[in-house]
Amino acid sequence: PLAAHIRLDAATLAKTWDLVYLPGGMGSAAVCREDARVQELVERQLTGGRSLAIICASVTALVPRRLGAGRTVTSYPGVRDQVEPHVAAWRDQPVVVDGTLTTSQGPGTALALGLTLARQLAGDEVAANVAKAMLTRLP
Repeated sequence: PLAAHIRLDAATLAKTWDLVYLPGGMGSAAVCREDARVQELVERQLTGGRSLAIICASVTALVPRRLGAGRTVTSYPGVRDQVEPHVAAWRDQPVVVDGTLTTSQGPGTALALGLTLARQLAGDEVAANVAKAMLTRLP
């Protein structure tokens, strides 16, 4: 199992993060939408001009505080109707980058999302080397 290296309470108290990533799945999406600590972390990340990545149904976490207003996103197609009214545009694409917000559709697009984030955080050369080692291409 995947274990967190830091508890959510500590994460929300930290001053800054280079990137905050919200995992997908319906259970995670519910937590991301309903937990005030997650909502605070997401809002601070976006309003601070720092990177936020969200995959799958967890894109619905943008809805409660209207954090998707003016943004172009993608999400798991099954939650499109929950997301689309609250964003500038919804795109049926594996990964969508809008400024510091990067969204992805779901499990099948996770590799493309990971490589996109590698490019954002470490640069083209590192991302290209990772893609090559994984026998794939950069998105």
